[in-house]
Amino acid sequence: MKRNTNMKQTIITIILALVTLTTTAQVNLETNNTPGWLWEVSGNGLKQKSYLFGTCHGDGHNFTREEVLGIAGVENALKEVKTVLFEGGMDTSDVDPTAIVAEVEKLKKWLINPDPEYLMPKGTYYKPLFDTIAHFNEVTKFLSYQMKDPEYWKKNPRYWLGRLRLYIGFKLKGTPVDVVLKQETINRGIEARYVEKRDSNMLLSMILNTEIIDTLPMKKQAESLYSIVHYINNDSLSDLYKQFAEIYLENDTCKMESFLRGTGFVPDAEASNDIHKEIIYDRNVAWIPVIKQNIAEHPSMIAVGCRHLLGNESLIALLRREGYTINPVKY
Repeated sequence: MKRNTNMKQTIITIILALVTLTTTAQVNLETNNTPGWLWEVSGNGLKQKSYLFGTCHGDGHNFTREEVLGIAGVENALKEVKTVLFEGGMDTSDVDPTAIVAEVEKLKKWLINPDPEYLMPKGTYYKPLFDTIAHFNEVTKFLSYQMKDPEYWKKNPRYWLGRLRLYIGFKLKGTPVDVVLKQETINRGIEARYVEKRDSNMLLSMILNTEIIDTLPMKKQAESLYSIVHYINNDSLSDLYKQFAEIYLENDTCKMESFLRGTGFVPDAEASNDIHKEIIYDRNVAWIPVIKQNIAEHPSMIAVGCRHLLGNESLIALLRREGYTINPVKY
């Protein structure tokens, strides 16, 4: 039983590492007694208060203006702020269209001819990596026909786990909270800024971000590959997404953190090989000087993925260590 539980947590963690959090649910407009996704930033010499707002970005659910503005305090906060800071991936202001084309072409070339570390070692074959022939057959069928690669066996499970991130992203289309909020920012004449610069190799970086996969032996990678293929084949991903959206739209950070801790998916800095160190914690640290500069200039809203507000090394925790007062908004 313990082995099955640990394996389930590993699978869920990998799936969440491959995709981001969103899907279907109705927003709960009632204020609850637990912290939500909007936090007030004050003190430490600030003349006016600013805000932290945890968004839900990715694919799977068409978030509406009513849902986003229905989160407690967001409407009033937008009336007060002069700028909204988004993550760098939202910044398309200085992106040359030819650079986007070049990025797509680079991605296409990588998909056909990946780096050597993504190729199956000589003398290693897929069939022995799986617990049963049924698992092997399901993966073979999916990669050969669904992914349209009859020579799938030339690439190792690590490659395919990365590829599935892109596959799932295209399969589950939707409108992220960030997109809705940015449009609202534009409509209200609020300046949009960014806590980081857009990565010029964003598409390829998205696939190659496989730290948690790299820590697993190849047999575990193959078992994880089967489990995710099985999730996709049985349309179980929609259920997983639904859980996250329902929790997110309940506006309850405690509930979300509790749920994510159950899957081992909350960012902490203690483990250097933690999946979150690069994609969550290191970015939190890098954003602090940018946030401090902006909130010193004028009231701002920092709107970034909700996971950046969770854990011992969250933006909330880091800003408190800098001397700011951070309190949840409950009105």
